[in-house]
Amino acid sequence: MGDDRYEYERVAGIIEQQIETGALRPAERVPSVRAMSRHAGVSVGTVVQAYMHLERLGLLEARPRSGYFVAERSRASAPAPPARRRAGSRRPRPIAREVVDTVIESFGRTDLVALNSAVAASAARINGRLNGLTRRVLRESPGLPNALSIPPGLAELRREIAKRATLSGMRVDPDDVVITAGTMEALALSLGVLCASGDTVLVETPTYFGILQLLRHLRLKVVEVPNHPDTGIDVAALERVVSGTRIAAALLQSSFNNPTGALTPDAAKERILAVLAKHRIPLIEDDIYGDLCFGRERPKPFAAFGGSADVITCGSISKTVALGFRVGWAIGPRHTAALVSAKFCTTVGGPTLQQHVAARYFASRNHDRHLRRVRESLRANCARVADAVARSFPRGTRVSVPAGGVVLWVELPADVDGVALFHAALERGIGIAPGIIFSAKAEYRNWIRLSAGVQWSPVVGKAIEVLGRLAGRPPARSVPAG
Repeated sequence: MGDDRYEYERVAGIIEQQIETGALRPAERVPSVRAMSRHAGVSVGTVVQAYMHLERLGLLEARPRSGYFVAERSRASAPAPPARRRAGSRRPRPIAREVVDTVIESFGRTDLVALNSAVAASAARINGRLNGLTRRVLRESPGLPNALSIPPGLAELRREIAKRATLSGMRVDPDDVVITAGTMEALALSLGVLCASGDTVLVETPTYFGILQLLRHLRLKVVEVPNHPDTGIDVAALERVVSGTRIAAALLQSSFNNPTGALTPDAAKERILAVLAKHRIPLIEDDIYGDLCFGRERPKPFAAFGGSADVITCGSISKTVALGFRVGWAIGPRHTAALVSAKFCTTVGGPTLQQHVAARYFASRNHDRHLRRVRESLRANCARVADAVARSFPRGTRVSVPAGGVVLWVELPADVDGVALFHAALERGIGIAPGIIFSAKAEYRNWIRLSAGVQWSPVVGKAIEVLGRLAGRPPARSVPAG
């Protein structure tokens, strides 16, 4: 053991670094003196000396009979964590990439008015029921936390998902349902099964930015076809693209595109399937929003139209039942074995307890009543947010009129920069999503996406008023796209 003068400084440095990085937060208890003594390999007296030193610096505070805690400094006075770059990376990332990173970081902030998310807050009304089911399942099977659910997943849950899919017009064998960790993993597994690095994938524009990031991560190329807020996927443009480009797969949102909210008509869906089948292009279908229609009848997914098309349908309960459960599925009868293998190779198995709870929830037959409440809440909320935008934003602003989903696509006047508005909104505690992240080419500079899923309140109304004032004063300098 070295000189105590240096040892206590080393111990103090460990705690100070944890505070600076946010690993230890204000008012959080630091390791006990004895625990830190064992961890650092120093005497108890050295740890006490280190903690007293940090207390003099204002970083820790002692509480009688409770130990030492991180001092409660106000968030406003705490320095922002430095931007981090991956080790070994010296190349600057494009502005669009930086914007995406900032948007993703904003999703985790609890101090924002969350107009940036695509989550239906009203779905959380069944938290109590889910918690009760969880307790019941654990009472009956207390060993579930250490039980592994291997692919394709819990049979009872796969049967319930197959039943729900049949109601939407699909013909589904429960054996072809592969349980995944949410829709994003279902999409990732499907792309991995159908594509190799360097292949080209057809997507809509705009489309969910997470899909674009996934394609980038898998080193896949992108070719885009327009999705119009009023009419959905541009079928004529799709026909032209697939006729002149070698495409490994198409990845399309079947209903209520994120961010436009567009619903592609049934006739267009059938035509798209025929075109893809003609060119032997498999379709990965993102059907996560299909259940969130504002009308009485759920739109049919692509897979409901059958034919000779090769379709993998991906969905989850994240938007309708439980965001945190991370329970999703991929249904692709021609690729079941490959999807099961891919799932095992990535995560070995799925969340066992959550699968049991979800299966029990669906079997209770209360889901349809819950969906009706969620849909009605979203429909009313969407109208209120759209009205507030119409009242508060500058002349020339246009807002989509979706028939379902949880988002509004807002076109700003041409001289308003969505990225600059995004940053200005963050400074005022408001989260939005700038349009450029929904395009592989960083287009939609003067567009933003707003959440219609956040529960309406005076705070939300005030936030939209603030956004409108900010949009009416476009900054003099725009941030260039990467």
